[in-house]
Amino acid sequence: MAMAGLCEGFCSLSSNEHLISSTPLCAKGGHNLRKSDRQDRAEEMTSRWRQREVQRPSTWRQSLLFNSLILLLPIFAARIIIAAYTSDIATDPLSLEARTETRQEIESEFQDLVVGNGTERAAWAARIEQTLDERAFSAARGYLLAAPLMLDRQDSAAVLAAADAESSGSRDQRLARAALLFLPEELRASYQRSTAPPEPPVLEEDTDSDEADGENEEAMIVETPRATGSPVRLAPIDEPFAASQSFFLLGDAKDLTRRSQRWINGEPVDSLQLRLRALGLINQNQSTPQSQAVFETASILLAALRAGRLNDRFVGYLGSRVEDALPEEALREALAIAFEPVMTTETRSVEVLATYQASLQPEAKARLSRDMMIIARIAELTSSTGAITLVEQATTPEDMRRALLLSEAGGHRSVALARELGPDVLSLAQIGVKWNRWMVFQVMGLMALGMALIWTTLSALTQAETIRAR
Repeated sequence: MAMAGLCEGFCSLSSNEHLISSTPLCAKGGHNLRKSDRQDRAEEMTSRWRQREVQRPSTWRQSLLFNSLILLLPIFAARIIIAAYTSDIATDPLSLEARTETRQEIESEFQDLVVGNGTERAAWAARIEQTLDERAFSAARGYLLAAPLMLDRQDSAAVLAAADAESSGSRDQRLARAALLFLPEELRASYQRSTAPPEPPVLEEDTDSDEADGENEEAMIVETPRATGSPVRLAPIDEPFAASQSFFLLGDAKDLTRRSQRWINGEPVDSLQLRLRALGLINQNQSTPQSQAVFETASILLAALRAGRLNDRFVGYLGSRVEDALPEEALREALAIAFEPVMTTETRSVEVLATYQASLQPEAKARLSRDMMIIARIAELTSSTGAITLVEQATTPEDMRRALLLSEAGGHRSVALARELGPDVLSLAQIGVKWNRWMVFQVMGLMALGMALIWTTLSALTQAETIRAR
């Protein structure tokens, strides 16, 4: 029994020792496991940190490249636009491409004016009748020339066939004569009476006193057809109403002297109109094309100003040009000196005109003359009133060049469209772009910048999606 109890105690003791010895082994295994987890997390954090360190320079470079491209793109685009639309073809709208494209736009616009419901001829004739009532003869002729575009297919073919059957005159002359046959008889007779050249009037010498001139400034110069012997005409010689549409509003040197004296005395005289009169009279007897253009255009602008038909912004531009050519303050001082001595009316008129001429600034006058030559050319292609109709749509010098291109491409048709569309008619002028090697390189550079911007954007978006997935 004793022996059995001893053996049982020994086994119990061995079992307890085994439990005691096994407890530290389990604790040691758990500690090793936690240490392994911490090492894995540390390695993962280190890996992410290294990835961030690798990605940070790339992200910085992409941001710099993106911002640089955003800044460079509009600069390059602006340079290309400036180079394209300040080239010779943009400032000289006489290129074949520009005129061809503008002519197509004009024809398309005329086709859109009428509705194809069988009343095309009546609508076309009504427009001509209305322009005759308004004495807008240039616009009336424009509608006549647009007959093949505004009438139905059958009438259009008949007009073209009648024009082709004639052999005398220009294409537009034959077309206008053929289109007259499709007007109602009374309207056709009214058009022919209205556009017939009048008898040359006899201009009487103005003998009104200075007091009467001051009371009625508008009565000083009557809008009569020109009766001078100048070879320059305001409208093409082959137009039936060329003489009736030419007018002369500048007066003479005596009239300029009276108005100048009232101006320096502080009476209400429009200095812009006064200086335009002086510019026209200074160039009246000069034979150069530039001088004749200034002379003719001064009368046209004076009529437009008196009728209030010019845009305020364009009047401001015109005033700045005239101010540069004839500075108001310096001119006033020079005129005050010219009026001091006592002299006859004839002598004083010569002295006053010489004072205006001496006050001219040559460079500014050359710039003003270029603008006035554009208006003179428009009047030559249409008429004096037609030029006013087109110029009154302009607000900037660029608009004037567009009006010139319209008149070059469409002639009287452009005047008719200006009556229909107003300022929107200038958008029909398709000023072309002259492509050269430098222009092509610039466009290619702009395209390369655009592709680089797209690549940078896609790269940044792709990298953002990768980071988000991780």
